[in-house]
Amino acid sequence: MKTLITARFDKNYTDMLETITTDYEFAGYGVTGIKMPVPEMKEKIKDVELLISEFEDITKEVIDAAEKLKIIVCCRNEAFASIDIEAATAKGIPVLRAGGRNAIAVAEHTIALLMCVSKNMSLTDHLLKYTDQLTNVQYHDNGGKRAETMSEWSMDPDAPFALYGGGPEMYGKTFGQIGFGMIGREVAKRAHALGMNLIIYDPYVSQEQMDYLDAKKVDLDTVMKEADFISVNCNVVPETVGLISREKIALMKPTAYFVNTARAKVLDYDALYDALKEKKIAGAGLDVYPVEPIPAGDKILSLRNVVLTPHLAGSARDIVGHQTEIVLTDVKKILAHEQPKFICNPEVLK
Repeated sequence: MKTLITARFDKNYTDMLETITTDYEFAGYGVTGIKMPVPEMKEKIKDVELLISEFEDITKEVIDAAEKLKIIVCCRNEAFASIDIEAATAKGIPVLRAGGRNAIAVAEHTIALLMCVSKNMSLTDHLLKYTDQLTNVQYHDNGGKRAETMSEWSMDPDAPFALYGGGPEMYGKTFGQIGFGMIGREVAKRAHALGMNLIIYDPYVSQEQMDYLDAKKVDLDTVMKEADFISVNCNVVPETVGLISREKIALMKPTAYFVNTARAKVLDYDALYDALKEKKIAGAGLDVYPVEPIPAGDKILSLRNVVLTPHLAGSARDIVGHQTEIVLTDVKKILAHEQPKFICNPEVLK
């Protein structure tokens, strides 16, 4: 089975790959770190039967050029971001995806953002490294015998302990979650392990499916009103676009923290900015934005009560191994005439 692999590939799974095919070639993003252009892809794919891609644009033009293509694999959660699924379906070609490949990475990043913003970790790290606000300072109480015996920075009212300490513990607090899919469940597991009380909004999941985490299924307004920490972990579908609106943000406690590691389209960013600027909520952690990269001078960059990361939540090095195993497992199922776990167009198998 002639195979082209443009995805990042964990070579520890070479033996597994070779149970599928020994006629394979690595190229494109997985080799160079640069997406193969569409014209080059059209030439490369002509005789390919199995395509394992990740970030390359597999357009209708590319699919139409692939005369022998039998299976398309996209090593992403959302294959539609790279693959023209409609064009593949029209030709009867199954499209597989790497569902859940980065669920653990996103979950860990979500909790890390909440800790960083609620405990002022990122802010004080920046002040220590890049300013002299906390270093080139003399305090009233840091001399004499006490300074020799105590490791305290200072208890003065203008010292870090008073200015930046006092953030909430997560233990015993209410963790509100929006979305309980593969990523949401990993986030919830970690919040539960920290001793938090879970309330979850997901209209597609039953209470029984949440019971193993002692979580309570509630409506969205309850999450927004009652949670001390709120995490968005839902997909973008018509029902979730603009879900976290100005009205919903207005329901939050003034002591609450908000994090979005899902997609920008679910959130009214202007409303969140206003709430943060006016201190109507305590803080936020963001990994996704309406425009990426964030434009220079964007107003969100001016806030001290928000921690920002440049869409890194799903980028752990371990993901390459996860995605390789997930997609090869499903390719083997298709070849054995079994139902794959992560298929975007199951109707082509009927």
